[in-house]
Amino acid sequence: MTASDYVKNQPHLQGKPLTIQNQYSALAEFPPLSYSKAVATTNRGQSSEPTQTPPTKSAYFLKPHKQHLYTTHYPEPIKLKELQTFTNRIFYEDCLYPTDNVTKNRTFYEYILVDSRSIEITHYPDKTNPNTISYSTCKILRIAPLQDLGFQHLHTTKPFSQPGFPITGYTYTDYQNAWFRFLYLRPYDHSWFLAFDQKFNTYVPGWFYEWWHWFGPCDQIYPADLLKTAYPYFLKYIPKQTLGTYQKILFHANMGIPWICSWHFNLTQALPDMPYSLIKEYRVKWWDKYNLDRCSLINITKFFGNARQDQLLVQSVSKSIPLLTPSQLTQIQPITIPSQTPSPTKSTSSTSSQKHKKKAKLKKALQALSQELLDSSDDEDIINQDDLSSDPNAPYGGPLAQDPFEDMQP
Repeated sequence: MTASDYVKNQPHLQGKPLTIQNQYSALAEFPPLSYSKAVATTNRGQSSEPTQTPPTKSAYFLKPHKQHLYTTHYPEPIKLKELQTFTNRIFYEDCLYPTDNVTKNRTFYEYILVDSRSIEITHYPDKTNPNTISYSTCKILRIAPLQDLGFQHLHTTKPFSQPGFPITGYTYTDYQNAWFRFLYLRPYDHSWFLAFDQKFNTYVPGWFYEWWHWFGPCDQIYPADLLKTAYPYFLKYIPKQTLGTYQKILFHANMGIPWICSWHFNLTQALPDMPYSLIKEYRVKWWDKYNLDRCSLINITKFFGNARQDQLLVQSVSKSIPLLTPSQLTQIQPITIPSQTPSPTKSTSSTSSQKHKKKAKLKKALQALSQELLDSSDDEDIINQDDLSSDPNAPYGGPLAQDPFEDMQP
């Protein structure tokens, strides 16, 4: 989705209201402050018969870290309905985070990431109420550094490439905040399906590690075989000094592993002898439709083997083209065109013939290298996706061609 398409599809940017209030009544049945416990519990089987049962769906895992927002005046727990009334008083409906500028709402931050081609977002409306978003998907295309967006400082402003938002531009600080704030669409009953694009270049600035701390997956949601075999084997192919957080990001990006994230408000006594604090809690879940064969040892070996071949080919191409140093560049004499064409002589004709031969030879060599590069690149560009998913001998082991955004139901 391009930035112009995003403007067309967003009711906020067309002057249309977007209803995002909670449409679910089941939450009102929870006892005081029990939501965090309720979402962390897994479904228990209701039958002990030895008959075959369908595979159980992955449950949400409540992450242990709590994000402190606000010290309230409540000396004791309150009911969920009271908590929702409290948060509705202190937060704007499209700005569910502390801020002193409500014009920089969630839609503004979402538009920054879309306009900068950092993410692709799709919001799926509720079938019973088209004005309400049921769930959303986010494909992470890149995490742009300061220079890639044309910034020199954190406080400088650049305009949007596609006009349409009341605020005409943003800073790199806005870009950083956008990664954290665009996900605060609606608490309790909204989920995000998150995954890296297959062409993600794995560049990750330091501040993004904090994003992963809150919104990224955790070990508790992975299948057991993934942590016992696939992930340790994957680590053998990357530098040992790599940070653990970056290792997990690489694992998800290279193996195409998506995850599901949700969040909600809660109250807790974060500090001793203080009133209760308003906090945000985060839940993550495994996507059951992910093809675990993508993380097989054979596919991991093929993935890094093909990546190594591509690297060696690029190096061979770069070595075959001579590079001139600055001193050599200064020694090159400028080409002068005479006012009158001299009569051709034997020496000039032979020199010209040699130059033409050298140019033709270089051109032929470059064409051969280019063709070799195309032929040795992974066949994902020329093979049908269905063939990749069914052929075990295909490049990257076949199952690596799975697109997690197809037939997605979080």
